[in-house]
Amino acid sequence: MGPRFAEVDALKAIAIVTVVLIHSIRSPFDPGVAPGEIWLGHLTRFAVPAFLVASGFLYAGATDSMLHRTLRRLRRIAVPYLIASAFAQIWFAAKGVPPETGSWVTDILFGASLGPYYFVFLIVGLVIATPVFALLSPRGIAVATLVLLVAQWWTDAAVGYILPFFWTVRNPLMWWAYFVVGWMIRQHHAAIVAWIVPRRRLIVAILVGLVACLSLASGFEGPRLFVRSAAWADIYAICALIFVSTAGRGRTSWALQYLSEASYSIFLVHIVFVLAVVEKLPQPFRQMDFASISLAWMAGLFGSLFLIAGLKALLGRRSRDWIGA
Repeated sequence: MGPRFAEVDALKAIAIVTVVLIHSIRSPFDPGVAPGEIWLGHLTRFAVPAFLVASGFLYAGATDSMLHRTLRRLRRIAVPYLIASAFAQIWFAAKGVPPETGSWVTDILFGASLGPYYFVFLIVGLVIATPVFALLSPRGIAVATLVLLVAQWWTDAAVGYILPFFWTVRNPLMWWAYFVVGWMIRQHHAAIVAWIVPRRRLIVAILVGLVACLSLASGFEGPRLFVRSAAWADIYAICALIFVSTAGRGRTSWALQYLSEASYSIFLVHIVFVLAVVEKLPQPFRQMDFASISLAWMAGLFGSLFLIAGLKALLGRRSRDWIGA
């Protein structure tokens, strides 16, 4: 096992808690969604990007052979995902719900058995592309990062969602920049941390102000390019705030470590617990129900943690391979 990085644990732990929250509020496409839920949805958009930044960071720091590294990662992603997808397909079939894509095979191939599983489609593509990134020099990674950042801003903020929603959330141009940013940070990690540590309080204060301004701007009614650009920049500002607040710290709390290590497993199963609660709770029209959101969030997070703890006790050392934790 490689070294632990407090900033990576923090990114993954905060991201998974936020992912559960995202699915505990209503979709912006829901006609009854409250304005507060829409704003909260903007504020929490950093969650999946934070996972990708952490993944890029960790993948760049691996030291084993490229073939072994790629196959091991694909196995650790695929096995828990296939098990979770099989249960999801059986569950929907029992309820008479047809596959999202028309076929359970394409549902699994494109990460569509459950809504959040589009992330698996993305991360598998990035794992397959990792050998290409590994061939690039630090300068090459910097150029790739700049190109992908411009392409991401153009896709996310300037042009908008020109593809159907199904393909928008699976579009590499929307996501790959986060991964290569994490990769580039890992290449210069020692120098970055050495610069951050003596200036941490000042940088954190600046980032808190920046996040506040960008979060407010992303919720305003205004020119689309301005609002969307603010929302896009806010994602990076929040990830930077988490990173700077924890970078170079020698220890990570046990809670952050546990959530970090279990994040993929929580990601795969939490939606079932959330939906079980949401389906039974009233959904007030255009009003934000904090009690219902809190109950759904707690069910998603703690239900997942109890299930994972039970499976880990049952499977022992095999749990990492079978459930991803």
